Amino acid sequence: MVSEYVNHFDVGICVGSTHALGSLELTLQSLKRNVKKGGFILVGEGYWKKKPSQAYLEALGGAEESELKKHHENVFMGESMGLVPTWSVVASDDDWDEYEGLYAMSMEKYCYENQNDPDCDSMLNKIRSWKRTYLTWGRDTLGFGLYLFQNQ
Repeated sequence: MVSEYVNHFDVGICVGSTHALGSLELTLQSLKRNVKKGGFILVGEGYWKKKPSQAYLEALGGAEESELKKHHENVFMGESMGLVPTWSVVASDDDWDEYEGLYAMSMEKYCYENQNDPDCDSMLNKIRSWKRTYLTWGRDTLGFGLYLFQNQ
């Protein structure tokens, strides 16, 4: 039963998956309930570096601007819930380029080495489209931060 774990853990971590619980806010609420007083919560979350264009949101599959906040708003959200922000760091443009580049390269490499895989054409179309989307809008618009809070 889940209730037996309330305030049981020293650390709660959710990096890049707050959508699994519905939002950053719902994730922080859940982690706060399940982490002991004085324990730590580490969350990795996207943020808008600037207002996303409608074309970018559409390229992301119909995303909405409201799905992410600005970097400082991510910090302030935890703070507004009684969490103490103790540290944060954001990915640099070089970090993003490496992440996106390695992701695209691994897909390209897989398909080159497995040309008989019937999914390769679809995979290559998807990754090449994603790379164009990243280069056109994503690199300048979307950021990623790690946020460490202490539960009070």
